[in-house]
Amino acid sequence: MKAGESVVFLKRVQSFAGVPTILEELWLPGSIFKGLTIERLNEYKGPMYALFESEFGTHMIRAQEEIRAVCAEQDTADLLQVEIGAPLLSVERISFTYGDRAVELRRGLYLTNAHHYRNELS
Repeated sequence: MKAGESVVFLKRVQSFAGVPTILEELWLPGSIFKGLTIERLNEYKGPMYALFESEFGTHMIRAQEEIRAVCAEQDTADLLQVEIGAPLLSVERISFTYGDRAVELRRGLYLTNAHHYRNELS
């Protein structure tokens, strides 16, 4: 994206068995994803990328991820209901569509004490 372009920013907490487990932040080009809201995303019952394809005509065909260990900062700790400094797995992803155009920047912060990070990109 270029400076000054509109952006759709989404921030959500995903829970498993009622326990906050993942804090996700997504940055998407506003020109492509106009009308996407957190409410729409939460209503959709399928994979997120299927929503992007069916409603926004955008196919994610590859992604690059960088994974590292981090400590929970205050705002993240509050949202995930953990202590400040709790260990988290940080996954930063850039997803691309045809023409090698980047159309998603995502950062996920994962609690891994009861779960592990698994990713299947196809």
